[in-house]
Amino acid sequence: MKLWMGVLVAGAMLVLVSVPGWGAEERTVKASAAWVGQGRFFSTGTETLYFVGAFSGILFVDNDQGLLNTAKILCPGTLEVETNGGAQRGEGRCVMTDHDGNHVFARWTCAGTHQVECKGTFTLTGGTGRFSGISGQSEFRVRTAIAELAIGSHMGEGIHETAAGIAEWPTLRYRIP
Repeated sequence: MKLWMGVLVAGAMLVLVSVPGWGAEERTVKASAAWVGQGRFFSTGTETLYFVGAFSGILFVDNDQGLLNTAKILCPGTLEVETNGGAQRGEGRCVMTDHDGNHVFARWTCAGTHQVECKGTFTLTGGTGRFSGISGQSEFRVRTAIAELAIGSHMGEGIHETAAGIAEWPTLRYRIP
């Protein structure tokens, strides 16, 4: 009788564990990343510059909690900047890579003032390995601390920029099925 009861309990546990959602991880974390970026500005109008480049850094999660802590982050993107006043709008993608080579993919948008800050939305769109099926979202804020510009020597080369700053995710909510 005891053997059958043990088999029944083990079978019930196996069914519960295999039900979608039972093994899911849901978490809300606060994260930030110091970043460096490089790219080029191109004049695309009398008062408009268009930036194409990439930003990279290391993601740090407060209290070192969560599977994304110390993941490498790489974010290619574009910014459109109005030269009269500095208003900017941007969008791009990101890939975060953990120590085991698993990836989380994301999309971001932001608006603000060039070389000050850009605020918007950061949305997790999928992942690989242990992050397969991940979803989530956060407000997103990028601030720039340092920027260096170098004008290309030939027309059409654009203006090269190297910049550094910090990105912040105050409430990054994610769910891994």
